[in-house]
Amino acid sequence: MTISIVIANWNTKSLIEDCVNSIFSSTPFSEVNYEVIIIDNASTDGSREYLRSLNDKITLIENDTNVGYAKACNQGMKISQGKYILLLGSDTIMNKGTLKTCADFLDATPDAGAVSCKLLNPDGSIQNSLKKFPKLKNAFYTYLSFDKLNREYDMSDFDYDSTCEAEQAAATFLMIRNDLLKEISYFDESYRILYNDVDLCSRIWKAGYKIYFLHTASIIHYGSHSTKNADFALRKIMYSDIYRYYSKHFGFKAKFLYPILAFRLIVVSTIKA
Repeated sequence: MTISIVIANWNTKSLIEDCVNSIFSSTPFSEVNYEVIIIDNASTDGSREYLRSLNDKITLIENDTNVGYAKACNQGMKISQGKYILLLGSDTIMNKGTLKTCADFLDATPDAGAVSCKLLNPDGSIQNSLKKFPKLKNAFYTYLSFDKLNREYDMSDFDYDSTCEAEQAAATFLMIRNDLLKEISYFDESYRILYNDVDLCSRIWKAGYKIYFLHTASIIHYGSHSTKNADFALRKIMYSDIYRYYSKHFGFKAKFLYPILAFRLIVVSTIKA
């Protein structure tokens, strides 16, 4: 088995249908050997029934409750048989040749621990999917609303028409060596919503491998889930994830970030109310 495609799903019926269909239509098994593993987090929109109908084409894990994105992905990764594991968003469309291009690159590039590709909007425009690893100052700039000072961190001027190393790439599409994941472990499940992919990318680099961005491969990404309209409880979890990441990687210095996040949580929640 060359590739194990792991997809976490929660109430994205129309999107997951298009995603799965695009995988099978764009990538014949004669081109690359792969399996599709989908973890459903107790969907109530008909997703589960649809996925059950594909029992001869996919491996389906059905959770009784929504265990969260990180844990769901870990369930899939732990049973993956492929040489490479592809973390794929349920709100994506696979383009022809992308799976093979990325797998071939990993085959030919021993120092590559993972590879990402272009994320395109439905209109064909390019999404900003790469970032530098955040420094503590980037958190202060972001949560004090000095976003213009984060252009380097956000890679705002990056040329997405070139293949190069990338510090962190979105888990919307991230193909990783299975053996490497077994070595460094999977997603840290303490991150319930945010920063699980940032943390994983950091551990890939620390293990001595690189992450590459391939401009010759692409998928379409709809971006179905937005956190802009999150309620107080959800936003509290998000901010906890943010603080957890900076505490893990910056230690005591991150404590100065706590009152800023707490203040922003209150302000944003008050405005949204």
